[in-house]
Amino acid sequence: QGFWHKGGMYVRQGMVATSCCRFLRPRMAVVAAPLRISLAVALLLVAPQSPLQVAVAQQTLKLSATLTIEKTDDKVKTHDHVADLLKYAKDNKLEGNVVRFVDNMVQQLQKVLDAAKVVEQQKAVEVPKEFTPAKYRVKSMPKLQAKKVTVKKIAAKDLRAKLKQGKDINFAEPLLVTNATALFDGEDWDRVKRHWSAARIMGDEDLERDLRIDYWPPDKARARLVGNMLQMEEPEQVPFSRYIVICFHGTPAKPKLPGQNTEHCEQTVDAQSMVRNVSELDDLAIFPEIKNALPGQAEFRRRILEAGKDELPMILGKSAEKWRKGKGKLPYRYFVFGPSGSGDKLHAENGLPFYDILIHGSRRWLLLKEDEMNRVAEKAREALEFDKTSAYMFFEEKLPELKEEFGLKKYFEANQQSGDLVIVPSGWFRVSLSLADSISYYETILSQKETLKAVTDNAVWQPQFRQYQMAYCYETKELHKLPGVEKDSQLHKWLKDAIAKVKWDELIPGILSVLLQCGSTLILEKSMPELNVQGLTACTPGAWKACRARLKTSLKEKGSSATLSWLPEEVPTSIDDIPSGAAKKVGSEEL
Repeated sequence: QGFWHKGGMYVRQGMVATSCCRFLRPRMAVVAAPLRISLAVALLLVAPQSPLQVAVAQQTLKLSATLTIEKTDDKVKTHDHVADLLKYAKDNKLEGNVVRFVDNMVQQLQKVLDAAKVVEQQKAVEVPKEFTPAKYRVKSMPKLQAKKVTVKKIAAKDLRAKLKQGKDINFAEPLLVTNATALFDGEDWDRVKRHWSAARIMGDEDLERDLRIDYWPPDKARARLVGNMLQMEEPEQVPFSRYIVICFHGTPAKPKLPGQNTEHCEQTVDAQSMVRNVSELDDLAIFPEIKNALPGQAEFRRRILEAGKDELPMILGKSAEKWRKGKGKLPYRYFVFGPSGSGDKLHAENGLPFYDILIHGSRRWLLLKEDEMNRVAEKAREALEFDKTSAYMFFEEKLPELKEEFGLKKYFEANQQSGDLVIVPSGWFRVSLSLADSISYYETILSQKETLKAVTDNAVWQPQFRQYQMAYCYETKELHKLPGVEKDSQLHKWLKDAIAKVKWDELIPGILSVLLQCGSTLILEKSMPELNVQGLTACTPGAWKACRARLKTSLKEKGSSATLSWLPEEVPTSIDDIPSGAAKKVGSEEL
């Protein structure tokens, strides 16, 4: 090989010679110099260049900056602040590229807001299939369903027809209405499912601020013995979101086990405490055919306490607010919710019939009459304490033993799915277990004379059951006017001695409590005349006048300046008999 030299250039070539050029032998000194230069240039061209070198070499630069928006950041406020920057840039005539840069950021943030709005609109119409979001969901337990449903079933249209015919909802036996969504109008059912989901409730700022759930940790006793007295403990007061975390939220490493970790978590909450306006419950009023005394009674209590709010502190002193909260409420509508595996012990519903509509989830029910409950209890209470165990333990352990060893036979079982309605007559005991995260709405009904009489008398005058509160309304010389009290009888003598020893701080709240109960019964005279309330219970018109007169006299003797102008002198026969100005829509204020 050799190199042809022509015009000062070195060209590597083969051994063939041409006539135009002369052949030279390779000379290392001559060849080496161009190679070194070429290598140096090549190294310079392929060597990585710094950003500064590139920036200097380019005529147009495109820079990008990243704005990070965290989940907790306020996107609207961020957009407004960047918009303020754009206005500043324009007003102060900053460089055009700066204005375009900030303007582009404003446009991108606007797209984020528009997208969030679309998502919210979709959420507003989307019907959740579960009570809880996936993050908080406890595993369901479908295998614990009742093997055989023995509760009688009735179609929604047939139930509606019976009620329209004047039938009372207090049937002889429990009923299961499958797919009771037919009882709702239009899109009411979808709206109910959207509104009563855990995600919606957690996102309600007013409820998060005001609603408190009574949570009992499983290791905390509800009562303790102090000397010879049993003192009730107070539950923890937690917001709804905290309750969801405690009872529902687990981790992949330590998930919530249904039953074992959740059996204590079911909550029964007054429905009015979970709404900002009572109209939120309108969609759940599915039985306009039913006459129910409880709404009117609750409204009477609310109105009378609203009318007397200025004088009650004068009458009761520091205990006024506590008394007002304890006596002023008459809840009859509730929400029951809890994770999979939760459920209360076997119990009766204060002797009142009720219906329960399951909004989300799945539940298993067992119901039995009081006589069957008592029969089995005599044999099994000490051995099993089945009436004190959670629903989970009842179905897992106690029920098989009750059937096999103690002869439990007369009971009914049902599986309730979302949209199903269970009707439970008065006097029936029940236990229900959530087989998935669940929430239901239930309403108690008071429409029968016998039930109203029992409820009223049990609260004011039932000597055979040691209820003597109405005696506060009479002077010792007038105690024989009480129902069933004969002058100089043993009961009469005992009452005279007891009333003579009563002090003001017991007497005055006692009289007020009787007035609340009697008034809430007597006001049904016009709205439910078929009950004949003025002669039905111990709360007669004469009892009302005696209680009011006794209260006025007692306050005068105590030295109180209360006028009682808010408390009707004549017997109230409707809620409209409460002094004007006291009326206010139910649910607009906590009772």
